[in-house]
Amino acid sequence: MAVEITAARIAESVREGFKRVERFRKARAFHIKAYVGDYWNKTYGTTGENPINLVFLAIRSLVPALVQQEGVNEVLTKILAQRDFAEKLGLALDDLQTQLHLSRIYRTAIVDMAVGGLTTIKTSIAQSGQLFTVADDLDVDGTQIYSERIDLDDLTVDPTCRAFDKAAFLGHRIRIERSKLLEADGFKRDLVMRLPRAGLKRTERAEDLSKDDNQGAAMADLQDFVNVVELWVPEAESVCYIPDPEEAAFSDFLKVEEYYGPETGLYTFGAITQPVPNNPFPIAPVGVWRDLADMANRLFKKAMNQADRQKNITLYRPANIDTAEALRDAQDGEMLPSEDPDGIAVKSYEGPSAETVGMVNGLYGWFNLVAGNPDLMSGAGINAEKATGQQILQQNAAIGVSDMRDMVYDLAAEVSGKQAWFLYNDDLMFQPGMPGIPLIKRLPDGREKQLFLTPSDRSGPFETLGFKIVRRSMSVVDPMVRVQRVTNFTQNIVPQAFMSLQVAMQAGQPFNIQRYLTRVAEDLGIIEIVDDIFNDPDFRTRMEWYANMGAGKGQSSKVGGSNTTQNGGFPIGRAPAQTPTQDFNQNAQATAAVGQSAAAAGGIQ
Repeated sequence: MAVEITAARIAESVREGFKRVERFRKARAFHIKAYVGDYWNKTYGTTGENPINLVFLAIRSLVPALVQQEGVNEVLTKILAQRDFAEKLGLALDDLQTQLHLSRIYRTAIVDMAVGGLTTIKTSIAQSGQLFTVADDLDVDGTQIYSERIDLDDLTVDPTCRAFDKAAFLGHRIRIERSKLLEADGFKRDLVMRLPRAGLKRTERAEDLSKDDNQGAAMADLQDFVNVVELWVPEAESVCYIPDPEEAAFSDFLKVEEYYGPETGLYTFGAITQPVPNNPFPIAPVGVWRDLADMANRLFKKAMNQADRQKNITLYRPANIDTAEALRDAQDGEMLPSEDPDGIAVKSYEGPSAETVGMVNGLYGWFNLVAGNPDLMSGAGINAEKATGQQILQQNAAIGVSDMRDMVYDLAAEVSGKQAWFLYNDDLMFQPGMPGIPLIKRLPDGREKQLFLTPSDRSGPFETLGFKIVRRSMSVVDPMVRVQRVTNFTQNIVPQAFMSLQVAMQAGQPFNIQRYLTRVAEDLGIIEIVDDIFNDPDFRTRMEWYANMGAGKGQSSKVGGSNTTQNGGFPIGRAPAQTPTQDFNQNAQATAAVGQSAAAAGGIQ
C-alpha cells in the first residue's frame, strides 16, 4: 500500500534531515571558531590565548593552491556537427562565470570543504518575480542563470540516503521577506500570512559567531523576515515549499511547482577528501588536523609562560655586600676589585624548557605532514636534512595538492554542465531582437572575431556534451615562474617540435605542430603568452619554409651567409631538456628569490 505524501509527512522528514546534518553542522561551527581565532568573535580577549593559529595558516595556504580565478571551460563532444556549438558554448560559460565572479564562490567552497568536509552549490535560473531563490544578500534579474553556495547550516537531506544522487529529496532553508513571498506567483497568501517571524535566538550556526544576543532585532522590526524550506523531490519531478519545520508545520504546501532543470538536479556537492563508504558525508580535513593544532598551542603557551617566569638574580656572601652593589651599578666593561670573586654569583631560574620547545617544533612538523604540507603549498618549504628528503616531501605534497585540485575542477565542471543545460534549453537566454549572446573568439592569427550564440546553433542532444575545466586554468602563475616556463618552451620544446615535424614529413606522417605546441602550452599554463607569440599571419609559412629547407638529406644551404642545415639536421640548436628535479629546483629558487626580494623591500623604510 503506497504511503500518501502530505505536507505534514514531508515536514517531519525535513526535520529529520536537518537533524542528520546537525552533528556535522556543530562540528563545522567548532572548527570555524578555531579558524577565525579568539579575537574575531569576542568583545575582548587576553593576549596569548591562541598564539599560533595553525588551522588558519593551513587554510590560507590551501585555498590559493587550488583556486585563484575562474577556470577556462572546454565543452567536449564526439559528434562532429556539434563541434562549433560546443566551442561557442564553452566561450559563453567563460563569460557567464566571469560575470558571476564564480571564483569567489569556489574559494569559499574550499573553506567549507576544509572545515566542514562538504560544500553545496545550487545552480538554477531566476524566475521573474521570484528573486528569493538566490542568497539573502544577492538578487539577480529574471531569466538570469546563477550559482550560489548553500550553507551547511541551511542544508537538509533525505535522512536515509547513502549518496546524495540517490536521495529522495534535497533542500535548503531560505530566509526571506514576507512581502516577497506575497508578491511571488503561486504562493498561498493565507499560509504565507500565518508563517511565524524568523527568530533571532542564537544557535550554533556560523553566522552567529559574530553576533551578540538579540542583535538584529531593530532590523527585524523594519523587515518582516520568515523562514521557508525549498525542496527538490526527484521522483515527483517537482519543487515544493514548506515552512521551516523547526518553527511551524502546516497541513498544506506553501507552493508546489514542476521541476525545471538538469536531470542531475540543481545541487552540486564537493569535497577534497576521499569518500566514506555508504555515507554521503565526507571527512573534514580540519577534524584530522585539530588535535595536533590544539596540542601545539598548549605547549607553545607553556613555553611562553616559562619564558615569562625566567629571571636572573645575584647571590652573594653578606661580607661582600659592597662588592655586590658595585657589581649591580657597574658599567659594561668596567673592572671591579674583589677579594672574594667566588662569593658573588649570578643565577638564572626558570626560562623556556628546551624539551618543550623541541616538542612544539615536533608537533608542528607532524601537523604540517598531516595537513598535507601547507608549508610547501605556501612556498615556505621544509628544511630537510638532505636534498633527496626535500624532493620526496615536495613530490608527496604535489600528489596531494593535485588530487584535491582535480576534485575542485570536477566540482567546477559539474556546475558548468548545469549552467550549460539552461543555456541549451531555455530560449529566454536569447533576447528578442538581438542576434544572440555576444562572444569573442581569438583567431590563430591573433585577431579577435565577433561571434553570437543563437538558438539555431544548438544541434544534437545535450547528453552528448561533456564538460571539463582546462588544467591549471584556475591558478595564477607567478611572473618569475611564467618567464622560466616560456623560456624553457622556446628553447627546448619548440626546437624539439620542429625536429619532430621534419622527421614526420620525411616519413610521410602528418604532424600538427601548432596543435602540439598549443597542448604543451596549456599543460604549462602559458597558453595566453604562447598565443601572442606564435599566432601571427606568417607562422605557418615559417614552419613550412624551415621544413622545406631541412628536407634534403645531406644537403647544406646558405641564406645570408649562414648554414641553415647541417647533415640534414635541423638548423636551430637545442638546449638539453630539464629533468623534473631540475625543473623543481629552478622553480624553488625562483620563488625563493621573489620572497627574499619582498623581504628585503619590506625591511627598507
